[in-house]
Amino acid sequence: MNFDNFKISVLILALILITLFSFQRNNNRNIQNNNIVYNESNFKFSSKDSVNKLLKQTNLFSNKILKSKLNLKSIEHAILTNNFIEYADVSIFVDGKVEVNIKEKNPVFRVLGKKYYVDDRGEKMPLSNKFSKSVPLILSQIDSVDMLKLADLGKFIEQNKFLKNHITSLEFSNNNLNFGLNHFKYNLLINGFENYESKFKKYESFFKKVYNSGILDSIDTINLNFKNQVIIQRSLI
Repeated sequence: MNFDNFKISVLILALILITLFSFQRNNNRNIQNNNIVYNESNFKFSSKDSVNKLLKQTNLFSNKILKSKLNLKSIEHAILTNNFIEYADVSIFVDGKVEVNIKEKNPVFRVLGKKYYVDDRGEKMPLSNKFSKSVPLILSQIDSVDMLKLADLGKFIEQNKFLKNHITSLEFSNNNLNFGLNHFKYNLLINGFENYESKFKKYESFFKKVYNSGILDSIDTINLNFKNQVIIQRSLI
């Protein structure tokens, strides 16, 4: 081996040793609670303080812990015990910063007389004393079998600009849906959770067509269960 090759070999070996030393030193870095950064996390129902408090109560994230001992998945599972949070992703950077991305649950209905919402996944979500979302109010008793149907219906209403500002309540029994409306006294009737998309579309078209006629003020109910028709029942008074 000539001298130049020897120098290159020594240089490569030195780089390897420095890398290994840095890696070992990085893994032995102490991680502290104040190293947590909440990135792209929009807190409404919960808060950073409540999540920090939750983590402090566990043994997963003590005041000082070696980076190599930090269990990111366990931290994510701990964060998800917060009943307002749907998703949590935790990652760690070379400098010891712990980045947490959080997505809160999204309620689409609120149940009258109960202390919970129905979220867009068909699960119960508790009320928050920090933030209250304006969503349609369910006036009926509901069973667990109704939750997924209500979630799909609630998402549809929320994503439709007209319906979101128009529907304020829902009462149902035997799959008969009875919607209360904003600024109008009449109720909107739909039979069942199927094909409500086309029925709502038909109703929206009718509503916009007669809005300025004054007819809506004399209506008791609008029935959308007849094909290609909007059946109205008007007050006799």
